[in-house]
Amino acid sequence: MKRYPAALEPERQRGDAGAVIFVTADDVGGRLRLSDPVIGDVLDILPLGDDGRGLAERNQYVDFDLLASAQGLVIKALSDDLEIVRFSTGVSIGARDGLAVSGPDLALKFEASAGGASAQTLLDLANWRKGPITDYTKNEQAMLLALSKANPAQRKALRWDLARFYTAHGAAPEAHAMLQLLKDTDPQIEQTMLWRAVSGVVLLDLGRPEQALKQFLDPDLDAESDIWLWRALAAEKAGRMEDALSYFRRGSEALVLHDRPFLTQIHLAMARAALDQQAYDVASGQIVTLQNMGLDGTAALATDYAYGKLVQRQGDIATARARFQDAATASDRRLSTQARLDLTKLEYAEGEISITEATERLERLRFAWRGDLLELDVLETLSSLYAEQGQFRLALETLQHAASAFSETPKARLLAARMTDIFSRLFLDGEADELPPLAALGLFYDFSELTPLGEPGDRMIRQLVARLVSVDLLDRAADLLEHQVSYRLEGSAQALVAAQLGKIYLLDGRPEETLRIMRATRQTVLPTDVMVQRSLVSSRALAELKRYEEATVLLEDISGREADELRADIFWASHDWPQLAAITSRLLGTRWQNEGALGLRERETLIRRALALSFTDDRMGLSQLRSRYQPLIKNGDYAGVFDLLTSPDGAPEGELSRIVGELGGVDQFRSFLSAYRAEFTPEISANAGGAGTGSGL
Repeated sequence: MKRYPAALEPERQRGDAGAVIFVTADDVGGRLRLSDPVIGDVLDILPLGDDGRGLAERNQYVDFDLLASAQGLVIKALSDDLEIVRFSTGVSIGARDGLAVSGPDLALKFEASAGGASAQTLLDLANWRKGPITDYTKNEQAMLLALSKANPAQRKALRWDLARFYTAHGAAPEAHAMLQLLKDTDPQIEQTMLWRAVSGVVLLDLGRPEQALKQFLDPDLDAESDIWLWRALAAEKAGRMEDALSYFRRGSEALVLHDRPFLTQIHLAMARAALDQQAYDVASGQIVTLQNMGLDGTAALATDYAYGKLVQRQGDIATARARFQDAATASDRRLSTQARLDLTKLEYAEGEISITEATERLERLRFAWRGDLLELDVLETLSSLYAEQGQFRLALETLQHAASAFSETPKARLLAARMTDIFSRLFLDGEADELPPLAALGLFYDFSELTPLGEPGDRMIRQLVARLVSVDLLDRAADLLEHQVSYRLEGSAQALVAAQLGKIYLLDGRPEETLRIMRATRQTVLPTDVMVQRSLVSSRALAELKRYEEATVLLEDISGREADELRADIFWASHDWPQLAAITSRLLGTRWQNEGALGLRERETLIRRALALSFTDDRMGLSQLRSRYQPLIKNGDYAGVFDLLTSPDGAPEGELSRIVGELGGVDQFRSFLSAYRAEFTPEISANAGGAGTGSGL
């Protein structure tokens, strides 16, 4: 015959502070809150895990109803101040008005009740201390002596006692060592609820909040109300402020079980979390609770500091400054450092101190406290001040250190974003233009991992290349584009940038490198404009290597002014005077009909045409050239040589050779060099067609 478990039995128990209803049960699950979709009643439901019991009939009280259930407890609140607290032995239900009980009173009442129920937290630090701190050494020595005399079967329990004793007294290194010894001798112990909970407290004291939170978040601990408070503490220290407030709400029912030191700690932590999340009503409530506790010493200063943060957000700067100044005198170094940081931020924002003084203060503060989110806050603020002063390397190095030291925190991604933002401001928005070129290049190389992917990163590289070309750092510019071509680009984009790289090699006097990169990036199918650009660059490189016939062949199917100017350069270099005469005629066209002064490039083309006509002895052509262009070139560069070449008597043959030699010695391909450089430096492009410095001939 199947046997069913006995129904739950609520018991009325009374202590000095009032009555509660206690339901004895095992394995109480997490509290759920649901709304009846029809009636609208709010129900609190507590499942009972393996204890498959329910309440046989409805029990009605002034402040709430216990509804009949097949399994677990279903509570319908009739009062706004109902308190439901889970324990390892059951659930208590009371109310703050008339039935409120303190943690110690509740524990005594339950221990004295007929049912023998015991209100205990899983982490019972008060009992684990075994007395006041003055008895610490005596108790430790007694426990160590007992452990040294114990047989193997007794050692585990004694080690557990020591681990919890050290944990309760905040002796985290000793507690951690004892927990590790327990795990080494019994590997299965780390799977138990108690080991994980105690380990979480120890890791929190060791300054490892993320690891502590991982231990506390063991699902087996969900039913322990006080663990939600420890989760809240760990989350706040880890910078997970939203999670901290959520955990605190889930565990607030267990506040009545904790002593004054823990309550001070948790309320301060939640005040900080609420301020961070701009939940000012919650922050105010926590601060009022702390103020009503009658705290003194460091705890009182910490409460005043939190109040200063609150009123600062509300616009009361004078009160905030006074609270920060008080907290800055605290003997607790962390609190003092935090207050000094906020005081510096406030005074700089109000214009009371200069950016130099603010920076100097923070440079001292970065060594005043190390190892948690406070250090991160100092580093973040200091980096912002560096960036504001244009000290970008210091700004990036400071953020890089912070991101490395706090890589496990939620802020790590934000730090990386800040670094990327500064890097983009430098190399996309042009702020690096204020730096010396080599300093900008060094900064780019040292933080090149911040280069964004895709088009923004490619544009950033091109802008830096332009800056380097403008100051003749051609080898560095080529290195950047070589990397882009080899690793970042493909397809037509790669082919086009390879052409740009080829031009830089030409500017640097390395035509053989131009041909190499053109061969390495050759593709069978490319847009027409890209193919044209690559042919022009390759032809120019061949011309520089005096492979004139090959250079001309590459231009056979290409029309346009750029191709004609390149042909003119090739014919000039190869002394092909008839072809030069024809191409310069096409380049000049009807320019003589425009009365504007000739630019430098036009003057060079005009002189080349005059020389070509002279070598082919075209006197009629020279006469026509003189009549058309004498008014446009009579002043400025090449005026004298033009007059000589086009005079009715003509220039002697020896003089023609001298002029050709001098023009080639000045810069045989100066026009193309100017044009190529202008592609990388817009400020040069603006003057490309204007009158420039000539040879003086």
